[in-house]
Amino acid sequence: MLQHSDPSLQQYERSLLGDPEKDKKVYETTSPISYLHDVKAPLLVLQGNNDPRVPKEEAEQVVELLKKDGKKVEAHYYPNEGHGFVKRENQIASIRRTVDWFDKYLK
Repeated sequence: MLQHSDPSLQQYERSLLGDPEKDKKVYETTSPISYLHDVKAPLLVLQGNNDPRVPKEEAEQVVELLKKDGKKVEAHYYPNEGHGFVKRENQIASIRRTVDWFDKYLK
């Protein structure tokens, strides 16, 4: 994520975790990607294409790894959205997708 995120967020991450080269182990053990193979529940990914906090490439990586593991995962990417959705039609669409997902997997 460090390589894809906004420079100010990169600086913040470094302040929390240290230098990515010298403190590589810290990055590996704290990264959610390290635990992705343990996912048991189906996952719905709703992602803004222009998210500066969680870049789209990271969401795509999660989706790809879960699919390779044979896990249930569905993703939808929203153009011209960032971290959270501001366009009313995308807010409504994401809520509908979430409700449909819950109906499918929580009944």
